[in-house]
Amino acid sequence: MRRIASPPRSLWARLGLGLAVGALAVGIRVGLTPWLGAGAPYVAFLLAVLVSSVFGGVAAAAASMAVVAVAVPTLLASHGEAFETRRRMLGAVVFLASSGFMTWLMALTRTALLRETAARDAERLLRLELHHRVKNVLAVVQSLAEQSFRGATDAEAARVEFAARLSALAEVHHVLVDTGWRAVEMAALAGRALAPFRPPEAGRIVAGGPDVAVAPEAAVALALCLHELATNAAKYGALSGPEGRVSLAWRVEAGRLEIAWTETGGPAPKPGRRGFGSRLLTRALAGQPSAAASLELPPEGARWTAGFEVGR
Repeated sequence: MRRIASPPRSLWARLGLGLAVGALAVGIRVGLTPWLGAGAPYVAFLLAVLVSSVFGGVAAAAASMAVVAVAVPTLLASHGEAFETRRRMLGAVVFLASSGFMTWLMALTRTALLRETAARDAERLLRLELHHRVKNVLAVVQSLAEQSFRGATDAEAARVEFAARLSALAEVHHVLVDTGWRAVEMAALAGRALAPFRPPEAGRIVAGGPDVAVAPEAAVALALCLHELATNAAKYGALSGPEGRVSLAWRVEAGRLEIAWTETGGPAPKPGRRGFGSRLLTRALAGQPSAAASLELPPEGARWTAGFEVGR
């Protein structure tokens, strides 16, 4: 089916195919003339046109028709059979009309086959892509569950944190679905991730940077990091008090996206054992090209920086 749906790409190859099939058919017909005579000379050549159309497309069919229409009257007449002008013209017209109609039907059939083949290929790729993405999502969910509940002393608090992380994962997938699972603009990603945490007072969360597209895999990890930062800021950091401010800035330099999250005006971070949130912020982007991330807790407020290559 693929061979029929996809004739040779080269026009010369298609023309050559049509000429060869037409010439072969003419040769066979001329060779059989002593037994068949010259009557109804064109009927036997419809099969040659059909074969040319099936395997070479319209160009091959046209070449085959031309060979037959030119060669048959001359060659058959040379065998001593009377070949009247009116009969020759009528036969040629009927042959060309029949062959043209058959070629048109074959072109429609080929178009239908192309669409069917393309649809099957797209369906197969979609299944593979879906399988791949579902595995990735389940791996992320499994990791979130293990890390959220590992060593938790308050099961309810751990459940709430886990549900919030799942919500962040769902939000970034909404963004990816809206873009057809292609690269996501950093501004849209940040806006969606930080929207639930914006205080009523304007200006307490400022996010900005140049237009830059983030690959889907990086977008998932980055959204989880932003959610973790905003959650910690709302619970313990700059957004937990009335005066705190959060700045999220990014820039692109030499093909590398550099991100900086800076908190000011909130309570001083309390040093202590770093849990899953800290590990997520320093490791979530590890799969990206040339990735690096660090989390600092100076007295003026938490600071997280990360960078990785984009545009590959």
